[in-house]
Formats: sequence, structure tokens, C-alpha cells
Amino acid sequence: MTGAMSRRKGSRAEAAVVNQLRKWWPNARRNFDSGSAGGGDVTGPAGVSIEVKCVEKLNIWRALEQAARDADPLTIPVVVFKRNGTEWFAALPADELWTLLKLREA
Repeated sequence: MTGAMSRRKGSRAEAAVVNQLRKWWPNARRNFDSGSAGGGDVTGPAGVSIEVKCVEKLNIWRALEQAARDADPLTIPVVVFKRNGTEWFAALPADELWTLLKLREA
């Protein structure tokens, strides 16, 4: 896949994630400054930095490192990812998952 095609695929993936997030966070939007100024691909949810990956072979460790590096120290780094023909998945620190599960019980 050429660079331009890859960027278009990434842009479509980011837009799809934003559309899903807007159900809960109306201010979710793509971060067009993520490449130069840092930060995740998607902004909006307070305290969360989202890195979006839409690839057939994902190096999850590299993606997690990128999400952590791009996140503000006070935000939760999250990688949202998929490949063709699959649903979206998310990877985040386990401590954050435990907190979410506790909230779901309430």
C-alpha cells in the first residue's frame, strides 16, 4: 500500500472511531496535530489519549508504546484497532480495565 493510500485508510479509521465516540462524547474529534505536536489520533474524551490503528498485522507493543509516548502524563493511553473484516478492539492499561469493570457493577 502506498503512503497516500495508507494515510487515507488511517483517516477513514480515525473518522470511524470518532463517530463511535460521539455517542458518548459529542466533542470527540480527530487530532490533526497528532503527527507534529503530539497527542493521540483522537481527542475529546477527557483523560484519554486514543491511538487508532487499522492494519492487517499490528505490532501491539509498538502501538502501545506510541500511545503512551503521545499521551499527556495525566491521560490514559488507549489503542483502538481493527483489520479488514473485523470489529474494533481496544487495548489499555489493565488497571484502567479493572476500574471500568467496577463501574459496570454499580
